[in-house]
Amino acid sequence: MGSLAGNSDAAKYEDSRCQRVEISVVELCGPPLSGKTQLSMKLIATALQENESCRIFFMDTCGQFNPQRLFDILSAANCTPDEVQRHLGRVDIARVSTCERLLQLLDSCSDWAATHAVAPGSAIVIIDILHSLLAPFVGGKSFSDYRFLNAVGQALGYVSGSLGMTVLYTNSAFSSDGRSYSPALGTYWSSIPHHRLLLTRNKDDESFPLRFGVEVLRSISMPSHKHTAAEFQLDTEGHFFPNA
Repeated sequence: MGSLAGNSDAAKYEDSRCQRVEISVVELCGPPLSGKTQLSMKLIATALQENESCRIFFMDTCGQFNPQRLFDILSAANCTPDEVQRHLGRVDIARVSTCERLLQLLDSCSDWAATHAVAPGSAIVIIDILHSLLAPFVGGKSFSDYRFLNAVGQALGYVSGSLGMTVLYTNSAFSSDGRSYSPALGTYWSSIPHHRLLLTRNKDDESFPLRFGVEVLRSISMPSHKHTAAEFQLDTEGHFFPNA
């Protein structure tokens, strides 16, 4: 299993970008406690319930993956104990602590799907939190810094566009005034085709259901000037639902 940072692999991903393929890379960005990981867990649970062929490859960069959270969400969705265990058996977890390891895992996605006989369009790759790995390279002025950022971006596009997998990753966001937020992977990530959703939480009311907002900051399938936003709530059982 080789690294995507190698010259031959980099050429492979560059070639894949020249093809007319559909990119399904989604970024969930937001400040701490904005619901990024919880929403990812809910999306996992929904995908597992709705598609028995679905399989999840969860790449955990911060050691935050807690199987109990997913267990609770599935149980609250009226899954039987046997169904919960069957769903959890289709989630593969990998701890990722370096950018090189991330590139190796992305490079292995094709073999992973073949090993588990994942049906086309049924594989979901989740990276939580991508910025924690790329932070040392963001804003760097050396060629190696740019090379790592570019290699990861191309790898995500390859896994999504050429392998037909849905890719979702979480990203931090920061604010100086508490109102407007800047994604940690901001201008340095602008050349990477993806959909970017900003999650925020209403901290004025800490009682359940908690209130959140989501805004489309960028989408490769939507005009850049179009503004789309919505609000939703989170109940005590981990369910998201639209505001009444």
